[in-house]
Amino acid sequence: MKAGEPSDPFLMTGFDRKVLHLQVASGDPAEITIEVDFLGMGRWAKYETLSVSGYRYHIFPEGFSAHWVQLVPGRSCNVTAEFLYT
Repeated sequence: MKAGEPSDPFLMTGFDRKVLHLQVASGDPAEITIEVDFLGMGRWAKYETLSVSGYRYHIFPEGFSAHWVQLVPGRSCNVTAEFLYT
Protein backbone atom coordinates (compact mmCIF):
# COMPACT_ATOMS: atom_id res chain seq x y z
CA MET A 1 0.00 0.00 0.00
CA LYS A 2 1.13 3.53 -0.71
CA ALA A 3 1.37 6.08 2.10
CA GLY A 4 -1.85 8.05 2.55
CA GLU A 5 -3.82 6.09 -0.07
CA PRO A 6 -6.86 4.20 1.25
CA SER A 7 -7.44 0.53 0.58
CA ASP A 8 -10.49 -0.69 -1.25
CA PRO A 9 -13.48 -0.46 1.11
CA PHE A 10 -14.70 -3.60 2.91
CA LEU A 11 -18.37 -4.15 3.71
CA MET A 12 -18.93 -4.16 7.48
CA THR A 13 -22.69 -4.30 8.07
CA GLY A 14 -24.77 -7.22 9.27
CA PHE A 15 -22.48 -8.67 11.96
CA ASP A 16 -22.32 -8.07 15.71
CA ARG A 17 -18.70 -9.14 16.24
CA LYS A 18 -15.80 -7.90 14.14
CA VAL A 19 -12.03 -8.44 14.34
CA LEU A 20 -9.28 -7.02 12.15
CA HIS A 21 -5.96 -8.88 11.78
CA LEU A 22 -3.03 -6.87 10.37
CA GLN A 23 0.45 -7.96 9.35
CA VAL A 24 3.18 -5.64 8.07
CA ALA A 25 5.94 -7.38 6.11
CA SER A 26 8.91 -5.24 7.19
CA GLY A 27 10.19 -5.03 10.74
CA ASP A 28 9.66 -1.27 10.94
CA PRO A 29 6.42 -0.19 12.65
CA ALA A 30 3.70 1.23 10.42
CA GLU A 31 0.78 3.43 11.44
CA ILE A 32 -2.44 2.07 9.93
CA THR A 33 -5.53 4.26 10.22
CA ILE A 34 -8.94 2.61 10.24
CA GLU A 35 -11.60 4.78 8.57
CA VAL A 36 -15.32 4.01 8.53
CA ASP A 37 -18.28 5.18 6.48
CA PHE A 38 -21.17 4.86 8.93
CA LEU A 39 -24.07 5.30 6.50
CA GLY A 40 -22.59 4.16 3.18
CA MET A 41 -22.70 7.69 1.75
CA GLY A 42 -18.97 8.05 0.97
CA ARG A 43 -18.29 10.11 4.10
CA TRP A 44 -15.21 8.64 5.75
CA ALA A 45 -14.33 9.28 9.39
CA LYS A 46 -11.20 8.29 11.28
CA TYR A 47 -12.00 5.50 13.73
CA GLU A 48 -8.56 4.67 15.15
CA THR A 49 -4.87 4.57 14.25
CA LEU A 50 -2.92 1.42 15.12
CA SER A 51 0.85 1.05 15.31
CA VAL A 52 1.70 -2.30 13.71
CA SER A 53 5.11 -3.91 14.05
CA GLY A 54 4.84 -7.37 12.53
CA TYR A 55 1.36 -8.51 13.60
CA ARG A 56 -1.51 -6.90 15.49
CA TYR A 57 -5.22 -7.48 15.88
CA HIS A 58 -8.06 -5.14 16.78
CA ILE A 59 -11.42 -6.18 18.22
CA PHE A 60 -14.22 -3.75 17.43
CA PRO A 61 -16.74 -3.17 20.24
CA GLU A 62 -19.62 -5.66 20.14
CA GLY A 63 -22.44 -4.26 18.04
CA PHE A 64 -20.20 -1.63 16.39
CA SER A 65 -22.06 -0.51 13.31
CA ALA A 66 -20.62 1.05 10.15
CA HIS A 67 -21.45 0.31 6.53
CA TRP A 68 -17.90 0.35 5.13
CA VAL A 69 -14.35 0.24 6.49
CA GLN A 70 -11.03 1.06 4.80
CA LEU A 71 -7.38 1.21 5.86
CA VAL A 72 -4.91 4.03 5.23
CA PRO A 73 -1.18 3.46 5.90
CA GLY A 74 0.98 6.27 7.22
CA ARG A 75 3.93 5.03 5.14
CA SER A 76 4.26 2.83 2.07
CA CYS A 77 4.40 -0.80 3.17
CA ASN A 78 3.30 -4.34 2.37
CA VAL A 79 0.22 -4.99 4.54
CA THR A 80 -2.00 -8.02 4.85
CA ALA A 81 -5.41 -7.32 6.39
CA GLU A 82 -8.10 -9.83 7.26
CA PHE A 83 -11.52 -8.98 8.65
CA LEU A 84 -13.42 -11.70 10.52
CA TYR A 85 -17.12 -11.14 11.20
CA THR A 86 -19.55 -13.30 13.19
